[in-house]
Amino acid sequence: MSFKYSHNNLMLIFLLSLSLSQLDPRNILDREEITSIKYYGKKLTNQKDLECSPKNYNNHPDWLASVSGSKFIHELSLPGTHETCARIGGPGVACQDLSVYDQLVFGVRFLDIRCRHINDCFMIHHDSVYQELSFGSGVRDACIQFLKEHPNEFIYMSVKEEYTAAENTRHFSETMQSYIIDEYFYLKEGTPTLDEVRGKIVLMRRYDTVVNPQGNKVNFQNDATFTSTTTIVARIQDCYYVGTIFDRSRKWSNVNNLLTEARANTDKEKLFMNFASGCSIFCYPYSTAQYITPLVGNYLESNPKVFTGCILFDYINANYGDIVAVMITRNE
Repeated sequence: MSFKYSHNNLMLIFLLSLSLSQLDPRNILDREEITSIKYYGKKLTNQKDLECSPKNYNNHPDWLASVSGSKFIHELSLPGTHETCARIGGPGVACQDLSVYDQLVFGVRFLDIRCRHINDCFMIHHDSVYQELSFGSGVRDACIQFLKEHPNEFIYMSVKEEYTAAENTRHFSETMQSYIIDEYFYLKEGTPTLDEVRGKIVLMRRYDTVVNPQGNKVNFQNDATFTSTTTIVARIQDCYYVGTIFDRSRKWSNVNNLLTEARANTDKEKLFMNFASGCSIFCYPYSTAQYITPLVGNYLESNPKVFTGCILFDYINANYGDIVAVMITRNE
């Protein structure tokens, strides 16, 4: 059997081969580029190409600067994003419009990061769909850039292993350790105060580790509201299955129930995570967000001083005015 290659295809193969020859696999960022080219046939998306400097929005890059540093971080009501990096794959897969950096400038402080472990590095996926991003250059370095510019802020980062691992020589947690820059990561267990973590990424893991410390472990249950009791107590609503658009009201009931629990909470070290996201093949992420986000916004406006914990949105920049503003003012 013979294969015919167009001039453009041959040129692409040549350019990719040239790129590979100039990279050092011992450097984790070079290794990511090698992995993207070798396993996906694509160069990584440059972080700068993702940033859109969303001037249409009311950005909140320094909102934690005015919050008392003596507060435990689990006392804070934090705006977050579900599937923070999922922007590629069409309406059934994409969950956000903004890049990681732009989300942080917008005021987001809780990131939900999904990493495929492949070739001893982390590539960002939503299930099987590669997002043309890596953890090092696409996520970690964007967070560090933001923290250098806004040193009074902190970033809560949940990391989950995603899709099928392939071609690795080490444990997921050992690869995570290769990304850690001590100056910018907070890896202790328990609940720190805001002052202890300003300028840092607070790691929360949804994976087992052979390297300690690597932050608090949270045990997730599938499509449920549940309590995780590990090094911290976490109350989590992640009822993600929304069968059709007619089931979105049930999703709102789940969100509202945890908001009610958070409102009555008196434990300053207890984490609340409330996913305002959900989908199925008959109800895409944006359809759920169109329904749920306005209801969350109305609740927040009606209860301006009430603690909510972390709320994770799809398309956080859409569907309700400035949802970030109505969340963060309750931390004052």
